Amino acid sequence: MKKIVYIALFFVVTSLVAQEKKSNDGITLAAYVPQQVEGIPASAKKMLLNRLTQIITKNGISNNVYNSRFVLAPNISVVSKDITPTAPPKTALNLNVTLYIGDGISGTLFASQSVELKGVGTNENKAYIAAIKRLSPKNPEILEFVDKGKEKIIEYYNTNCSNILKQAAALEAQNQFEEALILLTNVPEASTCFNKVKSKIGILYKKSIDRDCKQKLAEASAIWAANQDINAANEAGDILSSVEPQGACYGQVKSLYAKIAARVKDLSDRDWKYKLKVLDLKKSAIKAARDVGVAYGKNQPKSVTYNVRGWY
Repeated sequence: MKKIVYIALFFVVTSLVAQEKKSNDGITLAAYVPQQVEGIPASAKKMLLNRLTQIITKNGISNNVYNSRFVLAPNISVVSKDITPTAPPKTALNLNVTLYIGDGISGTLFASQSVELKGVGTNENKAYIAAIKRLSPKNPEILEFVDKGKEKIIEYYNTNCSNILKQAAALEAQNQFEEALILLTNVPEASTCFNKVKSKIGILYKKSIDRDCKQKLAEASAIWAANQDINAANEAGDILSSVEPQGACYGQVKSLYAKIAARVKDLSDRDWKYKLKVLDLKKSAIKAARDVGVAYGKNQPKSVTYNVRGWY
């Protein structure tokens, strides 16, 4: 019976791939402020990163700072800096901000757009912030620039689809399922390559969550076997509550959870605070697979150094 349930869940996962709603093109970009952008106060840099993120998300793109090879990067130069003849005096800045979209791994520039921004503040920091606040995601020039960048990204995937599939197959052969998922789930739905990779995404997702289920069940079981007190229960519960319901060993996870919950009830006379995940049929397989990739990326050292020097 359990085997039938697992098989049924597998077909739910793979069939949902075909039902993925194209709420956007499936393109991912990372907002990236290079070290070369010097002389900007820290708080202004934070505002700049915020504005870049808005440009990405308000144009129907996913802001993926963990797994994207494509970046939206800025460069800022000061055109003029003046002190106003007011009481009290203020700083007036005229900035030239150039935005770039490109392949941050290969260093290939796809599109660029410059805008002039003016800001006035009681000091230079506040003048920078006032100017950067004027960087609007709705600016027609920026909208056109983003569309051009999106077209180039889609073109990249259409051209390199065979190589992407080969890379994913090589990663899968090394049991690097999450890395392979990252590679394939970054393929935009709007590309012709997506139809070639979507069935593979379902298979890799299932392999990934099956392995994750097995590892987490073993870890939680060892913790609980070593010391069956409240602390061990909570430590095991933290692990079990993160297991995906589609995992092949989820039935065993539920059994262990029930044993621990009953023991917690005996020890403390109250219900256990941990809850297992339940199957969310509204979440598409692509979204679930992307979530696995993002979670994996968050837990990896941030070692990617984007190559944007030739863009300026």
